[in-house]
Amino acid sequence: MNKQNWLWSSIVFLPLLIGDATTLASGPRESNDEQAESLTQRMLSITSCQNLTRDQSGELAQLTKQLRSLGPTGLIAALKSREAAARGGTTEHQLGLIDQQLDIIAGQQQARTCQLFWYKSLAAAKAQSIELKRPILSLRLLGNLDQDLSCANSRFFRQVLYANPQIANTLRQQFILHWQPVRDVPIATIDFGDGRKLRQPIIGNSVHLVLTKEGRVIDALPGLVTPTEFARWTKSVSQLHSTLISLPKATCKQHVQLWHSDRAQRRRRQSDLTIGPNQAVSDLNPIDPRWKNAVKQLSLTANVTAENRLQKEAPNAAAAMRLAPLKMAAELPVLRMVESLESRVQHDSFFNLYGLQPKLDDWYTRDMETGDYDKLTHRIYKELFLMPLNDPWLGLSPDDRYIALEHRGRHGDETPNIPAKIILHTSAN
Repeated sequence: MNKQNWLWSSIVFLPLLIGDATTLASGPRESNDEQAESLTQRMLSITSCQNLTRDQSGELAQLTKQLRSLGPTGLIAALKSREAAARGGTTEHQLGLIDQQLDIIAGQQQARTCQLFWYKSLAAAKAQSIELKRPILSLRLLGNLDQDLSCANSRFFRQVLYANPQIANTLRQQFILHWQPVRDVPIATIDFGDGRKLRQPIIGNSVHLVLTKEGRVIDALPGLVTPTEFARWTKSVSQLHSTLISLPKATCKQHVQLWHSDRAQRRRRQSDLTIGPNQAVSDLNPIDPRWKNAVKQLSLTANVTAENRLQKEAPNAAAAMRLAPLKMAAELPVLRMVESLESRVQHDSFFNLYGLQPKLDDWYTRDMETGDYDKLTHRIYKELFLMPLNDPWLGLSPDDRYIALEHRGRHGDETPNIPAKIILHTSAN
């Protein structure tokens, strides 16, 4: 490495040794903007090379880490540089390389479309929540939001919810975004016997939690909902958070308790299918045709244009999303068929809003202490999603189900943090 490159690398590496995303992002705005501009210019210079050397690849990786450490400022600068590169007639190779860096900087795949910055550290998200007086929207999921093979719900979120301009603008301006995996996502590999293999995630569910600056959960949205319902929910929880800020701290828990009680009562007045206070989710039948009829009666409309786009781009994702709430299915959801993505999304949305969320409301209504981040997450996965996180098989291999296979078909380590991989051998014909 020549003297000039060594000097530049020293400028890039030094901040990485003395600070993290929280400390760097909280510096003077003008200083951060200037640093981000300098870093993105160097990034454009490196990505313009057709074949990167080992030193250039290492420097690009460090530049990307540095831009991420600047928080949303780094992402905004990188997005602007990408736009400038596209207008300047940059090659597809360079644009693709820049897009890869954008995903790392933002902390999610498809960052160029969504333009959202996600914290992976809850402590960093809390610091920003305190500084900007905004609630934290924390996504808990199987897998990682910045990887392609995350759970079905999170892939839907990236395609339809986060990519929706109205929703993205709300998230960008009113929330501090954070995600954290609960464990790895199960991966199924279908070997067709002739060299072709199909590899994709199977079951998996996600939940959005809204936290105060202290890290207390004030509400949660389990699973898959339509863009219309997601926008409605973010507006309601944003208003709830604003109200809590203005209340004496001693009365906040009681206000949250009453807020949840009111929502549960309202949902039960709207539909007789709404889960009852003493009813368990396992008692519900998500494929009961009455759920579909209830969707039509209440006119829960979805963003049809966005969902049609998703259907054209990735119709096979519907199979995984169809069974998002059906965690007790004995066979692999990847092998199930679905008649329509649009109707399926509306169906799942209604079931999650009226079959799952009111049960969470009941927890708050009965216990003012409900809201612990980790405890509530585990309870949601166990009692709402029927996927206990301490079960190494995530409910795919229930002990009370006889399947006539030696060792119940189980192989490998049962440690929950080990990704589940299922190999299916089929005839090439």
